[in-house]
Amino acid sequence: MALNPHQQEAVDTLDGPLLLLAGAGSGKTRVIIHRIANMIRHGIRPENILAVTFTNKAAKEMKERVAELLSHEQAQKVTISTFHAFCLNVLRKYIQHLGYGRRFSIATEGYQKGLAREIASELKLVGEGCDPYLWLSKISLAKANLQEPEDMANQDFPKAEDAAKVYRRYQTRLKQMDLLDFDDLLTLTVKLWQTEPDILEAYQNTYTHLMVDEYQDTNYVQLRLMVLLAGKNANISVVGDDDQSIYGWRGANLGNILDFERFFPGAKTIRLEQNYRSTNTILKTANALIAKNLNRKAKNLWSQQGEGEKVIAVRCEDERAEAEFVADFLHDRVQDRRWNQFAVLFRSGHQSRILEEVLRSKRVPYVLVGTNSFFQRKEILDAVSFLRIIANPKDDLSLKQVINVPPRGAGDVTIDTLNNLAKITRIPLAELLNNPDFLAKIPAETANNLTRFSEVIGKAQKAFAIPGELCEKTKRLLDDIGYINGLVKMYKPREDALKRKDNVLEFLTTLAEFDEANNNRATIQDYLEQFDLQDANDRRRDSMKNQGEAVTLMTVHASKGLEFPTVLVVGMEQGLFPHQTAIDEGNLEEERRLCYVAVTRARETLVLSYAERRRIANKVVLKRPSKFLDEMPQELVDFSTPKKVIKPPTQEEMSDFFAQLRKQFES
Repeated sequence: MALNPHQQEAVDTLDGPLLLLAGAGSGKTRVIIHRIANMIRHGIRPENILAVTFTNKAAKEMKERVAELLSHEQAQKVTISTFHAFCLNVLRKYIQHLGYGRRFSIATEGYQKGLAREIASELKLVGEGCDPYLWLSKISLAKANLQEPEDMANQDFPKAEDAAKVYRRYQTRLKQMDLLDFDDLLTLTVKLWQTEPDILEAYQNTYTHLMVDEYQDTNYVQLRLMVLLAGKNANISVVGDDDQSIYGWRGANLGNILDFERFFPGAKTIRLEQNYRSTNTILKTANALIAKNLNRKAKNLWSQQGEGEKVIAVRCEDERAEAEFVADFLHDRVQDRRWNQFAVLFRSGHQSRILEEVLRSKRVPYVLVGTNSFFQRKEILDAVSFLRIIANPKDDLSLKQVINVPPRGAGDVTIDTLNNLAKITRIPLAELLNNPDFLAKIPAETANNLTRFSEVIGKAQKAFAIPGELCEKTKRLLDDIGYINGLVKMYKPREDALKRKDNVLEFLTTLAEFDEANNNRATIQDYLEQFDLQDANDRRRDSMKNQGEAVTLMTVHASKGLEFPTVLVVGMEQGLFPHQTAIDEGNLEEERRLCYVAVTRARETLVLSYAERRRIANKVVLKRPSKFLDEMPQELVDFSTPKKVIKPPTQEEMSDFFAQLRKQFES
């Protein structure tokens, strides 16, 4: 299929700053691929091109599609990477300039939480208002904005000064252990480039042409990375849609795209408004909805797919009636479709509970996207922790995770003894396991067990120092530790232990595949980097890959970037969608963008449903239809109620209903 005129204009614009405003379903990935190919055809060396995406899967697919237009050899020379993977490679080469060791590891979310909790306890920051997990999210936001602990102390949220104390010690502890969290990969690269201009200049000379996908999702530190790397030449093109900016809560800065011309003067703007996904009825509905936002760049999506059927809006009596409507609708429409051509979207994860219950009872096959992946299971995280200790002996967090797995008699008292000695000696915990002063202070049996554990780790470190055979070495390590056989002792009933054993064996299979993919030359650091950089979006798509004949259930946030012939959006009520928190905090425009994303996932059929009342805990609450329904063109929406007779409410529900009704009239 030929490129349309606006797509072709974008492909032919090779130099200078370019803002490509790509509406939903407008073929932006195709434009990026053709633009990279066109650069190479016009003499730009492939090794001078950097394209940044937000998921590893997207980067891999992009490289494969470039190879289809050019050659595999040329595609391999183009750097197509995520922000985090690119920065990881930079830091692997130069992090010693910032006082870290080059064998640093990446702290996973679980480790970050454990460390934040531990630090809060050390600082005696416990009790009402002290939430180390909330503070951890504040630390992440601070890093996304390149803010230091002293900046956080002056912010307007409860216990900000305490959070800043945790931030300061958290960062110190990470550095002591040669650990970086995901935010550090970006912030430390910015600091490196700002303090080492020669290193920055070398990267500017290497990457003369930059492209950034999903630019509306970038935060301040990602903007700084691109401003620094683009330098004076500013051969940077960004692709994004401000109308799909839905991650403000995790630091995404809409201003990056709205103010692009200010950051990169002389920028050219091209709008991609032809949609290749949806009917015009769906697009007109989406256009009218998002036009209510004031803080945006104007766009008007259109399609050659025809007008299509009207949007269906359904009023249900309560959440159970809504779920039953969804099940009945799916059964009715699946007659000439497949189950996996349907998606049910909801604003908040808790809404899936009643849907799952009813879909199971009505025999509708479904997959819930976003649940814990295989790699988040306890036994897999244990196995990975053993490998982390091998890769980075300073990784105290990983050691604490498995020091008593399987049980070695190393309880809280033993760990406290180890921690206290580490504070005095400033020696990593792994090196203290066979320290005479430590062993003398713990029971003899525990001392023997930990001495043996230390010997196994030391032996494995020598084995893993030689690249390759990661699967075989890991199996030997787990056998020597007694982990696989120890599962039977750790988990009851036996069936649970055997399932976990099967999971560990499957984990070893992933290592064997990694060995094979890397010609048996990979190091354990290589594997851990790949493991850590597999982000939530990659896991989401992996969980969908084998869904087979099943309806997809997912949050609207998780649906971004996907499309389905038929989409049902449930819970279209004030306080639910838009969410009450967004209403209270004045974030209605982001909620409207989220609704816009939901609407534009549909190719042919869009169904919006809402309940008149909803049970919340032990109360029945009256609900009003979402204001977003009113903002859609009424002539394009077919409002109806389910044909099925709904079970009458209970006496208790009726009492609550009339009490709330009286209160509304009185007010």
